[in-house]
Amino acid sequence: MLGLGKLAAAAAAVAFGANAALGGWAVISVENLPETLQAGSEYRLEFTVRQHGEEPLSGLKPRVRLKGISASFPAVAAAQPGRYAATITVPQGDRVTLVVESGWGRGRMAELTLMPIPVLKRGQALAVQRPADRGRHLFVAKGCGTCHINGDVPEFAAENESHKLGPELTGRRLEAQYVRQRLTNPRSLPAIGDGAVRMPDLGLADPEVTALVALLTAPRESATH
Repeated sequence: MLGLGKLAAAAAAVAFGANAALGGWAVISVENLPETLQAGSEYRLEFTVRQHGEEPLSGLKPRVRLKGISASFPAVAAAQPGRYAATITVPQGDRVTLVVESGWGRGRMAELTLMPIPVLKRGQALAVQRPADRGRHLFVAKGCGTCHINGDVPEFAAENESHKLGPELTGRRLEAQYVRQRLTNPRSLPAIGDGAVRMPDLGLADPEVTALVALLTAPRESATH
């Protein structure tokens, strides 16, 4: 039978392990997701890394790599705390898939794989994405899938494994005003669930909010791949 001292030490070890596990994940949010990229050009991709989705993490050494291609680009600290920027060279091809490595933790919990981005040749034009389609890309790029399972946006679900901290969104169609308020001022609404992690304010731009609202309120068949 363990004495009180050993029991306390064991409890402290368990608590430390739990806290370490909790502290080892972060949410990556891309700030300027492009709809298209130009082959042969450079693009400065900015993103923010937040511990538990809220606390900006500075002092990291992130990278952005091109999936399926032996190319990666270091990111440097930007003006805001926890924000970084990597200048990537866009390869030739029809599409490119970017993977953001946060430098915080290991494995896929420390990375964000974006949906493929069309690559245009010189002089080529591409139609602007519909709001719900844009919302699908943003749902992935903003890190929403880190906390919310959404079977209606299955792209790269294996790479961007959810922590299942927020409500599941699969098949749900929410009221537009509610979604907009959740996205722009989450603290103004009651917390959902019993955990310590709460919906963060990602500082979304108005067009981004509109696109995500369209995704989460429109019929599922309105969004295409």
